Amino acid sequence: MSPRPLLTLRRLGRRISAPPVIALAVLWALLEITLWRWLSALGRVMARVPLFAWLERLVERLSPGWVIAVFVLPFVPLVPLLKVTELWLLAHRHYVAAAVLILGTKVVGAAFSTRVFAIARPKMMQVRWFARAYGGVAWLLEVGHRRLAAIPAWNAAREWMHRARARLTSDGRGVLRRMWGSSLRWVRRRAQALRD
Repeated sequence: MSPRPLLTLRRLGRRISAPPVIALAVLWALLEITLWRWLSALGRVMARVPLFAWLERLVERLSPGWVIAVFVLPFVPLVPLLKVTELWLLAHRHYVAAAVLILGTKVVGAAFSTRVFAIARPKMMQVRWFARAYGGVAWLLEVGHRRLAAIPAWNAAREWMHRARARLTSDGRGVLRRMWGSSLRWVRRRAQALRD
């Protein structure tokens, strides 16, 4: 019996890198399919709020280096205040309010970062190290997408997700609009009652 040839360095690298690349691609695909689109839409809605509109105009005027700083550190001054508030709510057994604050902070922060990234990406790409890092991540994601596309179970799951999303959006939009409209009417009635 002949001895089994040793793994080449290239094959070893492929075996080691395959699971993380596939995991990264799966995560990105799920984010791309769901969260990124929702956060982009929420970011566009937030752009109507004067504070966020002012921040967007500020980002558009900044140099590329400062844009990266704004993108990386959008809510640094708010984090300690929010954490203290969350701890206070938890200490006083306001678990639902604490959960809403934690979730709301994450969603608003992610939506704002998504919006800033969409606006500031051309400027950030002028910074050499950022452009290299972005290119590396994009390459990894492309490799992961190619590997995922070769997996029949992934293709079936993706097709199922697309069908489910199409079904939900075609059936659910009327329901969501009615719920949103009734919520707005309730808030307006409460505000009017407080004024009277």
